[in-house]
Amino acid sequence: MVKLVLDYSNVRDANFACKTLGMVHGLTGNGHFPLPWPAEFPSLAAFTAKQKAFADGLAAAADRDKGKVATKNTLRTELQAMVRELGRYLQVKSGGDRTILESTGYDLAKSRVATPPIPDAPQNLKVGPGKETGWVLVRATRSRGARMFEVEYCVGDRSVPANWKIGAQTGTCRKVEIGGLERGKDYAFRMRAFGREGHGPWSNVVVYMPN
Repeated sequence: MVKLVLDYSNVRDANFACKTLGMVHGLTGNGHFPLPWPAEFPSLAAFTAKQKAFADGLAAAADRDKGKVATKNTLRTELQAMVRELGRYLQVKSGGDRTILESTGYDLAKSRVATPPIPDAPQNLKVGPGKETGWVLVRATRSRGARMFEVEYCVGDRSVPANWKIGAQTGTCRKVEIGGLERGKDYAFRMRAFGREGHGPWSNVVVYMPN
């Protein structure tokens, strides 16, 4: 379900004034939220009046007079409370419909993307020379939901499971170093990722001859 942002406490005064004015414009004549609204929530008239009072107070406090600044701060606190209360009504009334909520002038909360329990295969596997003779450097694009990675290498028939050996188990896929390999011999390399519920499929196989 799409949700509204209800907390604007970290937004600067001038931006908050603009944002709440956008809410007033978005809600005025909005057919998704016909008037009158339930009595337990701020009315549109009250919300509009409070927004104007805050905007006027903000302008008046430009000279940094302590009394005017205090008044402006009080008006902001009251307006923020109305934004939260009214937002709860809009959220329920809209049923979480994105199009309807976008018409309110409120910001939409960023939705969290669920992490897959089993990650996809690492992509773009590449193998290159390592730090010294007999070493290689393996790289790949990280899989979403991956917690660790395993690299295997093979000499000979790749269809024989026993020919594959574990070269590394690590928390990164961007710089995996594997040593102890023979120069001038073709090695096949592959990588897979492990998530919270097990490992995903193997990546593509890359054949490389160590220096």
